[in-house]
Amino acid sequence: MNGYQEAIEAYLDKHLEEFSECARKIHEFAEPSSEEYQSAALLCDLLEEKGFTVERGLKGQKTAFRAVYGNGPFRIGYMCEYDSLATLHQEDVPYPCGNGGFGHGCGHNLLGAGSAAAGLAVKELIEKYQLPATVVVYGTPAEETLEGKTVMVENGYFRDVDVCLAWHPLDHNDCGEVKFKACAAMTMTFHGVKAHACNCPENGRSALDAAELTNVGCNYLREHIDRDSYLHYSYINGGDRPNIVPDYAKLWYMVRAYTFDQMRALVERIKRVAQGACMMTDTTVEFALIGENHDSKLNFHLASLAYDCMKQIGPPSFTEEEKEYARTIAKAVGISGVEGELDEGLVVPDGTIKKDNGSSDVADVSQIVPVVNINTACYGRRTPNHSWAVTVQADKPAAYKGMNFAAKVLALMGARLATEPELYRQVKEEFDKA
Repeated sequence: MNGYQEAIEAYLDKHLEEFSECARKIHEFAEPSSEEYQSAALLCDLLEEKGFTVERGLKGQKTAFRAVYGNGPFRIGYMCEYDSLATLHQEDVPYPCGNGGFGHGCGHNLLGAGSAAAGLAVKELIEKYQLPATVVVYGTPAEETLEGKTVMVENGYFRDVDVCLAWHPLDHNDCGEVKFKACAAMTMTFHGVKAHACNCPENGRSALDAAELTNVGCNYLREHIDRDSYLHYSYINGGDRPNIVPDYAKLWYMVRAYTFDQMRALVERIKRVAQGACMMTDTTVEFALIGENHDSKLNFHLASLAYDCMKQIGPPSFTEEEKEYARTIAKAVGISGVEGELDEGLVVPDGTIKKDNGSSDVADVSQIVPVVNINTACYGRRTPNHSWAVTVQADKPAAYKGMNFAAKVLALMGARLATEPELYRQVKEEFDKA
């Protein structure tokens, strides 16, 4: 196995600038969910040029893809993400400077390039060392809106691999004992009757009133839901002019809970709150589901293997210049002391579930095939995700070191699973029992 490890590290270090440039371009594109045309094309071109057979556009998902290399018996899956987030600036300045369109505030530019790099490293092993494997790299759009992998699972994808190895940029290095929450995203569209807000308000039925009463009711509801549950909302539309009773208003809700059943039950409670608001305002409401994700199905054998591979390779060391930049961002965010430092250690696994307040459509893939989702340090500790503080760090040398570390770990995991049948037997047995 040391030979495989050496080959993986040599290949990825040799091509680090190439893969970093790929991540840099995706960072520059900063495309919205389901509209990642340039980012998906860039990754498809990279994989195709290096020998993968690439299928572009998967059953209506124009920015999804499937790239395959090899015909060995063990099938290893990797997943690329590449969508960005709204209202995050991309300016290369170490301080917030207002909303600036879409930005990579979750580091998906790194995630997409790093997962492709892992697949290419395994391809190198197949080609040069006859690794008994097939590698499948999936391009999975729209993670931020809960649509990408969930729709792909419904359309029959990911069933062509024995295991899916995933990662995400974060502020520390851990091997994947973290459980994502179930989550639903939906819109609520309220309809009322327009009227002059002063001359004849009695003729109006305010859709905005219904939306606001819904939010008031849901904020009271928070006291009476499970402590692992969360509600988030934003106004998509709240009327056009203050002197016109609005006949149209729209809310976007995200609902999270520890299990899928708890999440669905909470969604129904929120719908009843909205219906009650409509009764109070003599309006109507329409519900539209954007997407929903399951909670994670963890695999501790895969997490243990990930930790072993992380130890074998060793996390990257950061230069003083890289550390100082992370400290500068931490200071701008308001993080004090050592918390803003770049993490050079490893979180030691203990075989227990760690709860994550976030959600990911990776969890839907974990329902049908063994999955692990590791994290590697690509920015300073406690950097808030979905913020400008990530966008400015996601295009820096430290982030590319973290990306390269993730690619090495995921490639080595694939090589070990393909050549050590007992490892996979334990992984599959745990998956089947769960």
